[in-house]
Amino acid sequence: MASKTKKTRIRRKFKKRPNLRNLKADMKRIQKNLQILRELEATG
Repeated sequence: MASKTKKTRIRRKFKKRPNLRNLKADMKRIQKNLQILRELEATG
């Protein structure tokens, strides 16, 4: 039987993986929004 620590590490690893993808997508969206706002500020 696996140790409690090993089980916890595996669980956290699988939990972190999809979250990392979401964080990257959020960062791309935020950067795009900031760029649009800068362009609007420059023209307006």
